[in-house]
Amino acid sequence: MGNSISSRQQLIAAIVLALLFGFYHGMTGTIVRGGLVFCSTLLVCLPLPGMLATWLAQKRVLQQAESLGAALLRPQRLVVLAETDTLLFPYRGVLTQGEPHIAALMPEGMSQAGLLALAAAAERDATHPIGCAIYATAMERCLRLPRVSAQAEQAHHGAEALCTGDTVRVGAIDWLRAEGVHFSAELLTTADQMYCRGESVVALSMGKRARGLIALSYDMSDSVRAVLAELARADMTPILFTSSAQKFAHALAKQLGISTAYGNLSAKKCARETQFLQSRGHIVALLDMAANPSQIPPGTADVHLVISSSQSAETGKDTASDVADIAIPSIAALPPLLALSRRMSVACNHSHSIAFFGALIFLLSATIFFPWFDGSFMSPHIAVTCLLFLVLLALLPIRRI
Repeated sequence: MGNSISSRQQLIAAIVLALLFGFYHGMTGTIVRGGLVFCSTLLVCLPLPGMLATWLAQKRVLQQAESLGAALLRPQRLVVLAETDTLLFPYRGVLTQGEPHIAALMPEGMSQAGLLALAAAAERDATHPIGCAIYATAMERCLRLPRVSAQAEQAHHGAEALCTGDTVRVGAIDWLRAEGVHFSAELLTTADQMYCRGESVVALSMGKRARGLIALSYDMSDSVRAVLAELARADMTPILFTSSAQKFAHALAKQLGISTAYGNLSAKKCARETQFLQSRGHIVALLDMAANPSQIPPGTADVHLVISSSQSAETGKDTASDVADIAIPSIAALPPLLALSRRMSVACNHSHSIAFFGALIFLLSATIFFPWFDGSFMSPHIAVTCLLFLVLLALLPIRRI
């Protein structure tokens, strides 16, 4: 698993070396002796010990990964995970539980009920979780929604509609300001305070004037901070990204105890950031949601992990699993899986080193010492014994996985 290239190279080297030794002893002795030397050298240098050790390691790792609830969709990528030093992950879904809920309403020039009703009317057909939460809350409070038309959702920005001839927009503050919407100093100050509390903020505008703010928050597991700290101790740097404002990302980073978080990051920007990290020598793992992936192009990261859910499995929406390397039940399964991958990598490297240096020692011994006894290089039955001995030695490190 992950060592097919080195095994193939070792097999080619074994054939070349066996041909050289066989040709030399065939020219200096007899053709029969040259054939025996060829067979003996090839047997000793075969990559069989390393291949068997890798196969056994794969079986043991698959069993242990299954006990963690992980599915190795591409088992060979576990070797790359062992070398990963950076984890890139979105905020929503990976760290949060359930759907967002409204934490605060800050209207300007209208009531809280009017703010929520107008926003819900624009978000009536929303597919984004925040839009769905706004509409669901308005329905729970039995609010009467104003009539709107020409509703449209703007990806990564928000939603807009027409109401009594005015354009109503609900979404990111930066998007609304780019559309020429004016915000009062009080609203911008309140938005900063909401961001610092770790709340997502969407604004409502009517025409060219902002009419209020809606703060939303997610529930997070108490163990998330401990999981991220464990990853940091394992020399993996967690980097959070979100499409929300940079101030919100900084507040989340402070809450979670991580050093790096990126806000205002779309899928394309995230892909560019991943490529930048890779250009600086980092090996990057992307952790995403299977049911609601972040649309980052497949193959951008060195390893692609997804968090699968029973809901996505039932509805058949595990679209990210088609391009993912490893599926895990939650981020809490990542630290033990990382430790498992590193134990496997170390064990396989030790097995391959044992096989390589063992074959080298046997060849040197055959070249120097065997001719002293019977004048031959090495008989095939001795070579088979040596090969079996190397197989046993190479399998010993696999027990530590």
